[in-house]
Amino acid sequence: MLGLTHSKDLMYNLIGNELVTQKELMVVPGVPRFFREGDEIYLATKITNLSEKEQTGQTKLELFDSVSMKPLQILEKPVQEFTAKASQSTSVSWKFKIPEKVSAITYRVVAAAGQFSDGEEMAIPVLTNRMLVTESIPLYHRGDKPKTFTLDK
Repeated sequence: MLGLTHSKDLMYNLIGNELVTQKELMVVPGVPRFFREGDEIYLATKITNLSEKEQTGQTKLELFDSVSMKPLQILEKPVQEFTAKASQSTSVSWKFKIPEKVSAITYRVVAAAGQFSDGEEMAIPVLTNRMLVTESIPLYHRGDKPKTFTLDK
């Protein structure tokens, strides 16, 4: 942090300080920018232990339909145990299939160990498997006479 103040008569003061913003236990999900209907994925989360002793706890993944916020029952084992050694990271992952007719999925992942906990929640769009097919042809025209182009399909 760096602060600077000054007055109209050119008097000034400068202050600086070092700040550290971190939690003893942090959750960092590795999520894609979007899902696609019918895909089977592994959603992994890194759990970082910045404390000076080993942490053992549980992590939970919840999935919701983003429009209605109704829970999606697509996980076999939503709660998993983890152990993270002092000043190290570990990871957990869940396997599930993206349902059809859901426009977005909100995930919530929470890890708790002893007196420490952290979590993250975010919505991810779900793309359909339908594809727009566009027919195109190159249009070359030289001169000032009219020319007709036909798209047969």
